[in-house]
Amino acid sequence: MRYVLGVDAGASKTFALVAEETGIVRGFGRAGPGNHQTVGLENAIDAIRNACMEAFLQASVQPPVEVGIFGLAGADLPEDFSLLTKAMESLALAQKVRVENDAMIAMRAGTSRSWGVVVVCGTGFNAAGIAPKGRIFRFPGLGWISGDWGGGWDIAREAIRAVARAWDGRGSPTLLTPLILEFLGFPSVEALISALYHRRVPEEKILEIVPLVFEAAWQGDAVAQNILIRLGEEVGIAAVTVIKKLGLERTDVEVILAGGVFKGKGPLLLDTIIQTVHRVAPNARVSFPKYAPVVGAVLLALERLKGDLDRAILENLDLSLPPELRDQV
Repeated sequence: MRYVLGVDAGASKTFALVAEETGIVRGFGRAGPGNHQTVGLENAIDAIRNACMEAFLQASVQPPVEVGIFGLAGADLPEDFSLLTKAMESLALAQKVRVENDAMIAMRAGTSRSWGVVVVCGTGFNAAGIAPKGRIFRFPGLGWISGDWGGGWDIAREAIRAVARAWDGRGSPTLLTPLILEFLGFPSVEALISALYHRRVPEEKILEIVPLVFEAAWQGDAVAQNILIRLGEEVGIAAVTVIKKLGLERTDVEVILAGGVFKGKGPLLLDTIIQTVHRVAPNARVSFPKYAPVVGAVLLALERLKGDLDRAILENLDLSLPPELRDQV
């Protein structure tokens, strides 16, 4: 029996799966953060090793397996891929090692076939795609320095900006003001601004205001609605750009929306995305991933080992997955 390894190493956690070539998952491992840009290369390697060894132990399989796909946050630039590929090869977990940006495994976790487009909107923002013949296009995904807008940080900042402008009169009144003040525990906008300026609000707490934008929009707040409309247009433009780069305008390309921001309340964001995409690619199918990104890594590994996957392999994979790795919407 031949085996494959799929890894998803991100800013908060690392997941690893070991599966048979038949698609049956035999081992699932977890560890801490695995993004070398945030925790350092040695700590990232340790997290990846620990998650993989837990999966191997559970599967009763000794490494190396035939193929390992490592979907790594922080694999953005050519120098990242060179560094991380050498690091993953040094672990000797698989005979054939391939490092992918985490956007690529998120895409494969949602598509019904080996090609498609993904837009990732979590803490940050990225988009990528694969054409039917394997050609790849991906944005660097480096934030504002690579032209991005639309991650959780951007939305949170935009919400706070709207509250500040409503307070001083440059902007319209908004329901975001009482929602954010209550959530963060400040008596006034002035107190909020002071605390943010002096960095007295933890970054993770700022990110947690993103769902409040969806809540305010759901309640009819025009300011919050405009933020979500802008986000939807940005996501749609990113998807359309990838579609054009890969020549997929006339296809029924699957556009996968991955990341926590897309779990927000109400239809406004999704409706805006679909409208923007369909202006250029009217047959595109916009949807959310069925599985966690690590499952996409396993699918890519199986495809590298076996080529196109038959229905039996896909059914085996689906039936043997841990529950927490499915139904990601």
